[in-house]
Amino acid sequence: MINSIAEKFNALEKRERLLIAVTCTVLIIAVFFMAVIEPLMKKSSRFNAQIEQNVRMVNTRQTEIDAFTRALNVDPSAAVRAKIAELEKTDKQVTSILQRRSINLMDPGQMGQVLETVLRDKPGIVLQRLSSLPVKPLRLSPDVETESDAKPSIVNAPVYSHGFEVELRGGYEDIYDYLRHLEGLSSSFFWDSLEYKVSKYPDSEVTLRVHTLSAVEGWIGG
Repeated sequence: MINSIAEKFNALEKRERLLIAVTCTVLIIAVFFMAVIEPLMKKSSRFNAQIEQNVRMVNTRQTEIDAFTRALNVDPSAAVRAKIAELEKTDKQVTSILQRRSINLMDPGQMGQVLETVLRDKPGIVLQRLSSLPVKPLRLSPDVETESDAKPSIVNAPVYSHGFEVELRGGYEDIYDYLRHLEGLSSSFFWDSLEYKVSKYPDSEVTLRVHTLSAVEGWIGG
């Protein structure tokens, strides 16, 4: 049956064969994006939303602490000091929650090594480039940023995004297996974007961006 299909395909005009090849490639890319990349990006967005919510809680508590500290300086009283102690305790609890939710994240210094290690079992893939991206502080949603601008006393929680960009070349099956392998580690980092293009059939090129979060601004490890 396969030989029959191959004979029919070879019997087509060159332009018809090219049209069929392009159509199949587009369908493969669309199915790949919907089955693998889109769910991972949604999962990353949900986790980032949880982190942002915790950051807002910490910022709100810090604002209240600042307000009560000023009140204590003007008119010291036991009631005010007790309230400050209560708020500080709550602030520590919220910070602890933030740290626990980030405990499974991969150390930024290990990301490059992990991305390369996964490739050792994929001889059909060529690593063209692996580079770290500039460290960025966690950005809140626009409405939260506007609120922070209106309240300069708010101190943002120290959470930083450490990103990597990877460029790969290889066959579709090898690339697919590599990304599926990374999917098993996706709880340790976040997927930002993936660009897929067919350079010269059957080889394709992929540019992948991922990141992890850390309370440390600088890179740790190698």
